[in-house]
Amino acid sequence: MAALVNLSHTRQALLSVAQPGLGAVLAVGGLPSLRVSLVGSIAAAAGFLAVFALNDVLDRRLDAAALWVGPGEVAGLDSDTAFERHPLARGDLSLRVSLAWVVALAALSAVLAYTLSPVCLLLFGAAVALEIVYCALRAVTPWKTVVSGVMVGLGGVAGWAAAAPLSWRALSVFGFLALWQIGGRNIASDLADVESDRSVGVTTVATVYGPAVAARAACVVGFATLASIVTLPMSGGMLSDLALVAGVFIVAWPGAKLWYCPTSDEAASYLEWVSLYPAAVLLVALLPTLFGVL
Repeated sequence: MAALVNLSHTRQALLSVAQPGLGAVLAVGGLPSLRVSLVGSIAAAAGFLAVFALNDVLDRRLDAAALWVGPGEVAGLDSDTAFERHPLARGDLSLRVSLAWVVALAALSAVLAYTLSPVCLLLFGAAVALEIVYCALRAVTPWKTVVSGVMVGLGGVAGWAAAAPLSWRALSVFGFLALWQIGGRNIASDLADVESDRSVGVTTVATVYGPAVAARAACVVGFATLASIVTLPMSGGMLSDLALVAGVFIVAWPGAKLWYCPTSDEAASYLEWVSLYPAAVLLVALLPTLFGVL
């Protein structure tokens, strides 16, 4: 069971539920109905657990090769791992069990997504397809980071579609989450793993252009993420201001440290902080509903 928890990167997967959650809250201007909230949360959790596990299944050979280079762990707090990284590559899980886990979770997510809206199911299918494309490009181009951003952005749009009909306003959620994923998680994560990635031929911004360029690219896109806050349809300028203030501490300050110290350890620290930002923005968006003070 511990190996399955790690196969799905459970901590990050559950934290990622905030992404479609943010889309749903912004779509209705508050907390969605109890049905949408409960069914949507379960569907999102199952979907993210499936997609994170699918990544490890598709990358199992490269992950196994990378384990020969180093321990495959990061120093300090690692929200991506509960026990150990890459249990399939380590041999702690069989491929058959791993595939069964992915299929079962994906099927649960698909059924629940369809009950919310057929559009949600289509977006979930698109996200899975993009994950497969992303893994296929792992040794081809560093620009696969854009694919990763589009995939996460679609997750936010799926949350919107679960709570309300799609509109052009949903593009703001897509843009915010896509930028956050590219600069906050993908490029930073690759910089944290630059040595093992370089040794097995994985093509990333860090392995192609070097750690300094990767760090600055992550920071620039991170700052663009903060700028995109003003496009989100929040009720009242005070909410946007609060989200920006949170971003100063969660994104800008760790980003400044990464800019001046573009190391793998600093990138891992930046990743830990920035991973919290969609959840923080979701909390800000819910403040009027929770407290009725803004």
